[in-house]
Amino acid sequence: MISNEKDIRIYPQHPRLGVGVVIFKNELVLLIKRGKEPNKGIWTVPGGLVQIGESVEQAAHREVLEECNINIDLAGLIDYFEFVEKDIEQKIKYHYVVLDFAAEYVSGTLLALTDAEDAKWVNPNQLENWEITEKTLLLINKALLSKARMD
Repeated sequence: MISNEKDIRIYPQHPRLGVGVVIFKNELVLLIKRGKEPNKGIWTVPGGLVQIGESVEQAAHREVLEECNINIDLAGLIDYFEFVEKDIEQKIKYHYVVLDFAAEYVSGTLLALTDAEDAKWVNPNQLENWEITEKTLLLINKALLSKARMD
């Protein structure tokens, strides 16, 4: 891990490429509670930045293992989104381009590690009970539609 990682995430010189992963275990979906900004304390899907020399698929596997202690089988790309946050002076504080994948749980004991404050398997029909963003809700719904077509 890069020692100045915090410095490259805030006020970046260029957009940062990231991955997110919607993971299913039977009929449940995995949510993590973010332990760091941006969106600290909000429930979302696991993910993070792609490292130099790493494919986006490798990054998805690594980030899920680092944050949640589980192994996954990627099912495919669902969507992408851009996250841009400006500070009070209108300077770009964060700029991410995130590729979101669907995946199935394979093995491991779920633990909240590194950037995750907590991690839970959740019934997708009860997402309104969780503090999640509209983008995360839309992403999970897209993944559910994609999963339904594959089943």
